Amino acid sequence: MSADSRAGRRPGGLGLPGRLFLTVALVYAIHFAPNVVRETYLAIAVGESGSVRVDRYLGLHPDLFEIPGRGAYINNNPGVSLLAAVPYAVASPAIGLVLRLKPELAAPKPPATYDDPRPNRTRFMNEMRARGLDVKLGLAAAAIHLLFNVPVGALAAVMIFLFLRGRLGSERQALWLALLFAVGTPVFFRSAFLNQNLALAYCTLAAYLALVWKETGPGRIGWAGFALGVGLVCDYSAAPLLLVFGLWVVIRGWQAGGLPSGLRDGLRFTLGAAGPIAVLLLYQQVAFGSPWFPAQRYMPDTDLSVAGWNGLSLPSADLLWRNLFDLRYGLLAFCPMLVGALAAPRYRKRTGGLPWPELGLVYGAALGLYLFCSSISFAALQWNTGVRYLVPAAPLLFLALVPVLLHAPRLIVWLLVVPTLTISWAVSMAREDVFTSLLRVFTLGPELPWHTVLVKTAAAYLPALAGGGSPIMVLLLSASVLWLIWRGAVPRGPAAGTE
Repeated sequence: MSADSRAGRRPGGLGLPGRLFLTVALVYAIHFAPNVVRETYLAIAVGESGSVRVDRYLGLHPDLFEIPGRGAYINNNPGVSLLAAVPYAVASPAIGLVLRLKPELAAPKPPATYDDPRPNRTRFMNEMRARGLDVKLGLAAAAIHLLFNVPVGALAAVMIFLFLRGRLGSERQALWLALLFAVGTPVFFRSAFLNQNLALAYCTLAAYLALVWKETGPGRIGWAGFALGVGLVCDYSAAPLLLVFGLWVVIRGWQAGGLPSGLRDGLRFTLGAAGPIAVLLLYQQVAFGSPWFPAQRYMPDTDLSVAGWNGLSLPSADLLWRNLFDLRYGLLAFCPMLVGALAAPRYRKRTGGLPWPELGLVYGAALGLYLFCSSISFAALQWNTGVRYLVPAAPLLFLALVPVLLHAPRLIVWLLVVPTLTISWAVSMAREDVFTSLLRVFTLGPELPWHTVLVKTAAAYLPALAGGGSPIMVLLLSASVLWLIWRGAVPRGPAAGTE
């Protein structure tokens, strides 16, 4: 056992992977944003009754629509809702018990005030209150967050740690890089509530690790296809990723054993993806009466949906710029250190560097996703919820960035990491655009999204917070728990930027 390993584990202790898991889980848990999104309604419907119809919730969200004679559905793919339906089904009896013990929570309620300049928030809150669904939906969102988003996000950080530990031969470097991935990339921001873009990011990471962690074999190729097939069930923006990953598998197989080998590997990848894709086609058949078209074909027309083919056209120059640099949702605006991934070829022969084939996969997948998402007119709506469409590229670009962080001059590393961490925590607390989030945090102090919502709705739910308040005690308690988790556990080894 190495000195790093001995430093990370005491007799009967958790070890570094366990401590990392608990750390990320705690950080993600306290940054919960009580957003009841379209995916939440489908998760509840599936978890409670096995139905994909959301008729009961029609009118509570603009992305729920009705097809005459068929019922109401969400305007998106069902994948992340189907996954989240399992933890919701586990939590549902407890939620039901709370509502039975206090029936007034499930009763219709009079209108109340949501102290926010966005009128839709007040309108939807009062619609939920009028139907007596506000508390149930809030508890459902919290349960899904704690039982789905939190453990999956923590597991992703552990997988990054284990992968980098093997590549770098240093637990200390792997640990700080895994923590940086968890809290410095947009997966932190997106982890606050259920959403398909984050699920696709984790599927993309799983597919990449399946192909490159160890020597690629037939089983791993199939698992990579399966992971991205699940990603497609979550969101159609997985399509360019499936294409790039599939081509990469065929080319690598061709290089290793000729064209027949490449075709066999391509078939294995396709078969792996086929099962999840069949689920998506079945869902579309059940919901819309045809397996071949997405929900956007059936939703009521909007200004964006009539652009091109159901909102899809050639890449827009405006979106090509905004998807990267817009302070409201640009990937590099939210995570400026990812620009360092462009320097990865310079460090490909250093410890942690990706060889050309892996760099080709990373850059090809990121470029394919970028062009695809800049062709979707709905990407212009990201201003409402922050960086979304390009989040699946973040894990790949981060892994390409690793050797830059390890071997670039220390000043460059600090200039990449410090602004990124500052922005990441600010937007994850305030959940506004980059500038507004930084301004609020540095002038008004730390926030937690759920606490901010309670303050804004205090008149309806918690009058004690009507005068405002601070979550500082929650943050201090969390810091104390983190100290207990890591007390005496940080391994020794070379730090970043020492070369």
